[in-house]
Amino acid sequence: MAAEAYPRFWKELREPLPLETNEPGVFAAGDLHAGAMNRVAPAVGEGSMVVWLAREYLALT
Repeated sequence: MAAEAYPRFWKELREPLPLETNEPGVFAAGDLHAGAMNRVAPAVGEGSMVVWLAREYLALT
């Protein structure tokens, strides 16, 4: 994929993983990302998803 296809703030030559911030390998979950509602269940779900995504990120590096 051409570099122009990635968001201009993105530093890597790959698509950002879900919940990955503009800093590669840093993930936001729960109330930290834009538009989040203050609810515990989504935060817990996203938190557990970040564990899996962090392992995916480490496999890429």
